[in-house]
Amino acid sequence: MSLELWNTFATFGTFLVISATAIAAIAQLRHARGSNQIAAINELRETSERAEFRAAQRFVFTQLPEKLADRAFRYQIVNRAARTAENGPLIDQATSLGNFYESMAMLVRDGLVDRKLALEIWNSVVVRNWEALGPFTAILRRKLGSIVWENFEYLTVISQDWLAAHAGGTYPPGIRRIQLKDEWLEADSQ
Repeated sequence: MSLELWNTFATFGTFLVISATAIAAIAQLRHARGSNQIAAINELRETSERAEFRAAQRFVFTQLPEKLADRAFRYQIVNRAARTAENGPLIDQATSLGNFYESMAMLVRDGLVDRKLALEIWNSVVVRNWEALGPFTAILRRKLGSIVWENFEYLTVISQDWLAAHAGGTYPPGIRRIQLKDEWLEADSQ
């Protein structure tokens, strides 16, 4: 065997080693991306289960509409210096809720959290929270413009579209369903 032939085999062998290394690196990057996505989803889930988050949601859904009827409260939303000891923490609760969904939306928009997965998990929650914060957001946008929670708005729009496209849910067609017995149906119907 000539030296040139050995050199060709060695070059080809080097090419195979480099190719295998590149393939292994790509596989590792995919695994790392998946791990990062799991970590991000878990952080979002854990945050949404914290007592402070739930208190903020409770305020937005139960008391915010009434508070927005108060002109002084609306003024304080966009004028931090005017916030009272009573209204400041309430405004902060509504703001923190909107900021949470703004952050979630950025993760989805930038591909750090898979869009399809996020929509599967949070579609209706996002829409409900956007609708509850809508009047509050409109007041903020008076002063700060449409940039306020624009990513949250984006996530809401794609969630609405997802809900419209999956009105019957996402249960796989052709798979049998489990028939549940509603033993309390008759009692609750009366």
